[in-house]
Amino acid sequence: MVVDIVNELGGLVAQAEDISPSGGSQREISLGAMSNETKFSMKVEERKIIGRHGNSLSFGAGLSKFLAYNGLKEVWVNSDGLELRDAILGSTLAQYRFGKYRTNSQPDEVSIHYLSGSEGVLKKARAIAEAVNFARDLGNEPAGSLSPAMFVKAVKQKFKGLPVEIGVLDEKDLEEQGFGGIIGVGKGSVNPPRLLTARYTGSGERPIALVGKGVVFDSGGINLKPSDGGIERMYSDKCGAADVISVTLGAALLALRADLIAIAPLVENMPSGGALKPGDIIKTYSGKTVEVLNTDAEGRLILADALAYAQQEFNPVALIDVATLTGTKVQALGSRIGAVMGNNQELVNSIVGAGDRTCEPYWQLPLPAFYQDLLKSERADIRNVVGSGFREAGAIIAGLFLNEFVKETPWAHLDIAGSALANSDSGWTARGATGFSVRSLLELAETGLEV
Repeated sequence: MVVDIVNELGGLVAQAEDISPSGGSQREISLGAMSNETKFSMKVEERKIIGRHGNSLSFGAGLSKFLAYNGLKEVWVNSDGLELRDAILGSTLAQYRFGKYRTNSQPDEVSIHYLSGSEGVLKKARAIAEAVNFARDLGNEPAGSLSPAMFVKAVKQKFKGLPVEIGVLDEKDLEEQGFGGIIGVGKGSVNPPRLLTARYTGSGERPIALVGKGVVFDSGGINLKPSDGGIERMYSDKCGAADVISVTLGAALLALRADLIAIAPLVENMPSGGALKPGDIIKTYSGKTVEVLNTDAEGRLILADALAYAQQEFNPVALIDVATLTGTKVQALGSRIGAVMGNNQELVNSIVGAGDRTCEPYWQLPLPAFYQDLLKSERADIRNVVGSGFREAGAIIAGLFLNEFVKETPWAHLDIAGSALANSDSGWTARGATGFSVRSLLELAETGLEV
């Protein structure tokens, strides 16, 4: 089938040689995309597909879905009037399915050939899509088959032949070097923790450090999550780690002129006789002590170690952490918008701008000093939560906790809770792990930042 897309009256018209759809013929589809909407309709009598779009990313995704719904397997598209990279990216991301464990998984594959595009544009779109889809694969993998050690193994396999230096600290290294947060959270599990680093050097400058929360399964620990509280989805609590590792993958595939170091503390948060207990006090990598009032606020403990480690070992020009950290972020902003907060407004602005350009929007939350006092502990330097029964400003207070482990380095915290896991397909986002933050952070690395 040949589909020609040309500009006509401000819209896009696709004309087909054979537009007889197999099956049920869905004649129209509408897909929301930010403030715009992508619509496709089929006129069988005129042998036309008519599409009107808000942006090329949503157009590519919408065209892919429209063709699949109507049983059309292969098209050639005249790409005049499109941002070709975004259209290809939208088409590719929309077709993603995690079917590894489905015995009869047969995804609706559609081949869309965008004409008039350079090989460089095609290569770039495919590289970004590969990075996002690797983050999705890692995020979707069940905990039973992706322990901290298996996460490391999967990353090593993926990075073979790429100019990325992989480093791993095992439980013995972590214990000896004083990673009290990672060891504390991980000691309740039979699967010991790891600290994974992936360094890409594209310019020889000081790196941007990306720290990602990697809880391969979060039961809540001794503060066990309720069975009706979404515990079955807690395999996705490693999406921050999956994202930052995949940003480094994308940078290598794109050969970006940037330096990145991804740091992923990997743990499994489980209850056992040896698990961290409410009221315990741990000494973190920075030397600060933390009173653990709630073992289900574990992500900030492993991030505290990783943030301190990143600053000490790599002297980054900027420090960004990515985490599925708080449910209150979802209550405040929903699942389509990420939260950003930090100690450097220029860095925050750069992230928000990169998010706007890639349709991964972020909204800045404040870090007011008057909430900091709520984390004071009588027995340690700081406590990990305010206390039982306190429900206010949870995302902000988590950010303030992390801020305690950042020195003078420009830093931003991305809370992607809700945004990291989709309940249904939407545009270029497939159900399951989304890879939210990968494209915006790649954009940030490519365009540079001012701090």
